[in-house]
Amino acid sequence: MAASLRVVLWNENGLSNHKLELQTFLTMYKIDIALVSETHFTYRSAFTIPHYTVYRNIYADDTAHGGPAVIIRSSIRNHEPPHHQSAKIQATTVQLEAHPWPMTISAIYCPPRHTIPTEDYTMLFRSLGARFLIGGDWNAKHTAWGARLTTPKGRNLLHAITGHNCHYLSTGEPTYWPMDLTKLPDLLDFIGTQRVPANYIQLESTFELSSDHTPVIATLSATTILKPPTPKLTTSHTNWDMFQAYINERNNLHLFIKKPTELDDATHFTTLIHVAAWHSTPTHPARMEPTINTTSIYANSSLQKGQVADGNAREIKAIGSRTTGLENNYEAYFKINMHI
Repeated sequence: MAASLRVVLWNENGLSNHKLELQTFLTMYKIDIALVSETHFTYRSAFTIPHYTVYRNIYADDTAHGGPAVIIRSSIRNHEPPHHQSAKIQATTVQLEAHPWPMTISAIYCPPRHTIPTEDYTMLFRSLGARFLIGGDWNAKHTAWGARLTTPKGRNLLHAITGHNCHYLSTGEPTYWPMDLTKLPDLLDFIGTQRVPANYIQLESTFELSSDHTPVIATLSATTILKPPTPKLTTSHTNWDMFQAYINERNNLHLFIKKPTELDDATHFTTLIHVAAWHSTPTHPARMEPTINTTSIYANSSLQKGQVADGNAREIKAIGSRTTGLENNYEAYFKINMHI
């Protein structure tokens, strides 16, 4: 495998009419693998993208619904194992022959009308092998991965994930934006992994493609991805008495909201909370690294090496005390001259 592998999850709800759009997206974002949940492909569908190989999973009755697909860069060595297909779960699977992690990549689609038991999810995970990444539209909601609520399907899926020693990864943001104004956005698209370290994967959302589902890009690295810490308003060192006093001094509790301008003034309370938190939370000073006068160390190394080799700690200390700028650098001096 290269330094990183870029995988996108996307539910287009019919892919044939969006070929050029997807082709442009794959090039622009340097995508290696696309996991598309609903292609609506049939046996009569002809769909190709230059420099990519398309693997599809078509319903046995050859009807245009569902149908996940894996679109993989042709330069990546792979082969196609048997796919998982049932009325409740469809998964298109590709086995990557990549270094350092030979693994299975799978695109999944679960129709929303079915309630899927835990055993069905577990059977799917077992069919994927020891190391895999599976992603797509699960149509299963659970607050654990960022959905608004928990449904029986989401609860069963979480039990299968934890029971099979798998992990789930999501952006924590809505991925489904319904056209019906009576429905609320929610998170339906995410990935599940086994034996792929979470700190080697980074997820991000993008709004480039035209669909009611937000594409999610997963960057799979061969090394640990350093992620910035989560910003926090307060810490364990926050002075809450100072926080309370700051708000009490500046908050107007006698504000009557009768005009639009007064409503704007009332909404400033959120900003006041932020400022009070910053004011009452101390910042940690930058750590000062010890400085070592390496020039003096190397300049005197010819005199000191012979005595250091004797391993006599007293001799090392005596030489260090006679060397300019090394009064407190005995340990550094010893490491440099002994080539540690």
